[in-house]
Amino acid sequence: MFIKNLSFFKGFTKYIILLLNTLHMKIGLSQSMMQSFTSIGPMLDFVALFSVIASYSGTMLPLVVLFSFLLSYSTLYTVYMFSKKYTTNGGYYSYVGNTLGKSVGLFVMFFYIMYSIMTVPNLSIFVSSFVYNIFLLFGIKYKIIEYLILIIFIIMVYSVIGSGSNISIKYTLIAGAMEMSFIIIMSFIFFSMPHHKIYYNYNFNAFFLGVIFGILAFSGGGSSIFLSENTEKAKKTTPKALLISYTISGTIMVISAFALLFFVGVKGIYNYSIDPYYIISYMSNKIGYYFIIIFAFFTILSAFNLSVSYLNAFVHMVPRMLCDLNIRNHGRRFIFYMFFISIAISLISIKFLGFFKAFVFIAGLISFLYIMIHIITNISLIKINKSIIPVLSGIFLIISLFLSFIGNTSGIITINYAFIIYAIISVIIVLIIKRSRFFKTINFYID
Repeated sequence: MFIKNLSFFKGFTKYIILLLNTLHMKIGLSQSMMQSFTSIGPMLDFVALFSVIASYSGTMLPLVVLFSFLLSYSTLYTVYMFSKKYTTNGGYYSYVGNTLGKSVGLFVMFFYIMYSIMTVPNLSIFVSSFVYNIFLLFGIKYKIIEYLILIIFIIMVYSVIGSGSNISIKYTLIAGAMEMSFIIIMSFIFFSMPHHKIYYNYNFNAFFLGVIFGILAFSGGGSSIFLSENTEKAKKTTPKALLISYTISGTIMVISAFALLFFVGVKGIYNYSIDPYYIISYMSNKIGYYFIIIFAFFTILSAFNLSVSYLNAFVHMVPRMLCDLNIRNHGRRFIFYMFFISIAISLISIKFLGFFKAFVFIAGLISFLYIMIHIITNISLIKINKSIIPVLSGIFLIISLFLSFIGNTSGIITINYAFIIYAIISVIIVLIIKRSRFFKTINFYID
């Protein structure tokens, strides 16, 4: 029976990939913009990452978000400039491979693959834990529900992606507009109900420890570059979409961070830093259960949007990657493998760390990978563009990575170990490939 079901899934997966490969939908400005907007996921960042930042930085949360937003602008500049110059679904690894050489391009490729693979498990862990805590408010305490939600969430994400690029892009456009509208309305509600005691307790180490997750909040903003080969007038549309989506999402997140501090006050932020689900009970007391239901819906929607956007970018990148690597026989199986890898990563990390720590661990690892990718991409832009901005961006990112790395010794130290181990493994693999005949056949396409 299991073998029959497995055969069905394999057949269904092949159909999905064939459908994705035959759809050549041209993407316009609005679709490209929402691809990047939903890949940032402002509402999800508000609920998930703001609590992590608060656990490290306390009442400096809004300042960390503001600093991370401005810092990430310099990071966006690099992607913006490359998207104006080149069109390729390979994204970062193609940019780097064509400027710093194939070896460095392969290294960035491995980092981006891990970065993409970990995203859906990370979000599924958060959503399952978040929804379960909503159930607890209503007295429902069956732990199995948390695992069922996790698996259902992953299945639904892959189902949307499996429906084809046309459907997934249209979904992203509509759902992204809904998410944007709600977080603006929510921020105004919070500002209209301010807490009396509001001040900042500044601490240098705590501030930069929060920045690592603040930068993560803005990761994904460049995901529309992975759809550039399918975008109308890509060299004009993609950079414009990047700038608009990043500015809107960043402004919204900064406003919502200050709104949260105004709403819950200093004591509330302290409670929030200890219990990430404190905000749920606080809102239910101040605004009511009906708002909690709406709040929960848009939080789940944001996580779903982000998962679909990331996976959509990855799905568009993989055929280009396989072609660049001169591998043409196994591309139709990767969604099938990705689906089970997502479930496996989720369950294994929960087994060893629990739901919240697993989310923080994976989020921290993704953030380190993201920063390293952008440090290298900045270096590659410096080589072809003598602007000071990528230099400053690279310096800020290196400082942030270093301070966050050494500051994390009091947090989940395994994040550091995992990052180092994966970096070493990636270097070893690149060195092995470089010594092989296969290396000569690699050609990173760029238009």
